[in-house]
Amino acid sequence: GSSVLCSVVGPAEVKIRDEKLDKATLDVVARPLVGLPGVKDKAREQAIRETLEPLVLSGLHPRTGIQIVVQTMKDDGCVLSTAFNATILALLDAGIPLKSILGSVTCIIDSKTNQILLDPTTEELALAKSTHVFVFDNKTSVSSTQQENDNMDQDNADSALGAVLFSDSTGLFTEEEYFECAQVCFKATQAVHGFIRTAVQKKLEKEYQQIQA
Repeated sequence: GSSVLCSVVGPAEVKIRDEKLDKATLDVVARPLVGLPGVKDKAREQAIRETLEPLVLSGLHPRTGIQIVVQTMKDDGCVLSTAFNATILALLDAGIPLKSILGSVTCIIDSKTNQILLDPTTEELALAKSTHVFVFDNKTSVSSTQQENDNMDQDNADSALGAVLFSDSTGLFTEEEYFECAQVCFKATQAVHGFIRTAVQKKLEKEYQQIQA
């Protein structure tokens, strides 16, 4: 799969031109595996920054800056989702206060079988009729969303996915296929949230053991 290396610096002093009187300034830098950043990297920066800004409690650190650097180490098709997940882990590790935790999953609809495939490889992406990237927070459970969906028609299905923080879809697909992909990715995101909780718990346990030693 894809892998990225993510670092977080801050809250730290910033240049006067970048200061915001009421909150911290969030800066995201996306670096490719080789060469200089291109259009895709800039789009990745914007997606991460705009998705994270509402989650970071930046009002606690006014007139400071928080810089996130995302370095692509391996690109096997799902770099954006990997970057989202690595970024939230890095923010938690840095002790940045957050309103909620996000998780991201990528899926495709196979052009031959019409099946939805999660975490596609580069080869699978080449055969996809559409690609979908979703980001969900951890405030809505699968069971509650499923119950809402059971009581709603397709026209109102988007309101049952209120936990969607970001979505990016390319290719040819119907509205029904889009919402089906959203539901599949939403359920898969629960595993991402579980991994994040486990990682944070292990980190805290390790720090506690070091203090007691």
